[in-house]
Amino acid sequence: MSVLPEPSTITTDDLLREHVEGLERELDAAIKPYQVPGERDLRMDAVSRKRRVGERDRWFEHLRSEILDVARSPAWRDHDLTVELLLTLEDLRAAIENDPDALDEGWHVRLPMQVMRVVVQAMLRQIDHEAIDDPVFAAKLVIEEFRHIETREVARLLGVTTKSVSNWRRGRVEQIKRNPARISLIGQLVYELRRGTTPRGVLLWFDRSREQLRGRTPRELLDEDVADAAPVLVSLARGGRAQLDV
Repeated sequence: MSVLPEPSTITTDDLLREHVEGLERELDAAIKPYQVPGERDLRMDAVSRKRRVGERDRWFEHLRSEILDVARSPAWRDHDLTVELLLTLEDLRAAIENDPDALDEGWHVRLPMQVMRVVVQAMLRQIDHEAIDDPVFAAKLVIEEFRHIETREVARLLGVTTKSVSNWRRGRVEQIKRNPARISLIGQLVYELRRGTTPRGVLLWFDRSREQLRGRTPRELLDEDVADAAPVLVSLARGGRAQLDV
């Protein structure tokens, strides 16, 4: 049974994310080891083969429909990632046509699936980054990630009061007037860093001097000028070496 939502018109950011997440889950479920048929295995039986091929064809058509729904959405219609996804969909179609038994013993079908999954994951990251541009969304992300970090430490990093952090932890995150650009940037950095370390490790990253920053810490750059710090720190958080003039 498919884990994708039923085809529908994508009209909101949340629905778009739901569809893209569905694509990722669908591809994850499809990319799995195949067992080579044994002597007593009925998968090479004509009836079994017909059923297997039919299930794969229906899966592909549903996947294709969902990808087209995403491609037609205003946010992704002309995007490079959409072009890559559609081209890889055609690679998948060709691989399926060259695998009449639907066994994919050489992984020729699953290879474009893997590429598609990488593209879909890139789409999800971009959706997240665009959402984090909203300081309210960024504040919620940081508060959730740092839910076990002391309130005063979180407040100091974000440049807000401990009362604000306490309110946000109670779910009362409304319009943010104080340091919205700083909060959005910290949200982006936390998003990039959280997969590679613990929440405490993410927090410590801001106070560790860096050779790439000429011995200074990310927090020092944040405190000096958020706009100037943004490209440098995002590159650093992603593992790149920024070209610095600081």
